[in-house]
Amino acid sequence: MNKTYERRWLRFAKCEKMKYIGHLDLQTIFHGAIRRAKLPIAYSQGFNPHQRISFALPLPVGMESLCEYVELILEEPADVMALDEHLPDGLRVLEAYEVPEKAPRPAAEVTAVDYRLTSDFAKQAYDQITYSTEIVVLKKTKSGEKEVDIKPDILDVACDQMGVLTMRLSAGSSKNLSPQLVVKEFFPNKDVSIVRTEMYASNGRPLHEIIL
Repeated sequence: MNKTYERRWLRFAKCEKMKYIGHLDLQTIFHGAIRRAKLPIAYSQGFNPHQRISFALPLPVGMESLCEYVELILEEPADVMALDEHLPDGLRVLEAYEVPEKAPRPAAEVTAVDYRLTSDFAKQAYDQITYSTEIVVLKKTKSGEKEVDIKPDILDVACDQMGVLTMRLSAGSSKNLSPQLVVKEFFPNKDVSIVRTEMYASNGRPLHEIIL
């Protein structure tokens, strides 16, 4: 008989000093917090069993986020919000979701991401992005660097009077435009604060809504 596992998604924030923690260190922090919280996490099979957790989309070092997602596979039902008490300052669990058995993993569903950029040069960048018919940059690929038009992967852009630029960029396994590449093109040598604010699934809905 096949064992039935409980799936949970956590939406969490990664801010303040935690923005300088890389993805592998983030995984280590979660592994330790899960053990301290005594959650009934499931483990993989084989010679080196590891906790069955998976993150939606690695966050670049130095960037904050209000919408990170991690999936936990549990041996039995548990209050996964208790994990929040065992995470360091700068990591905060915002919401927890029960996941249907046949729902996709979060990493497989991400197709777009919203970012909020704060800079004195936000309006200038907005005008350049909006009125350019193409934006050709050097982009790293598996075969090396090549010139790519990134304009089609800037799915939406807006700017308010407070100097905040919001962008929706293509993301995921098929297409991925990093916000750092946009910053390098439009904010060279400028001080820019970047916050990831939402992830979207292929149907255009926020990621967590595909399981509700």
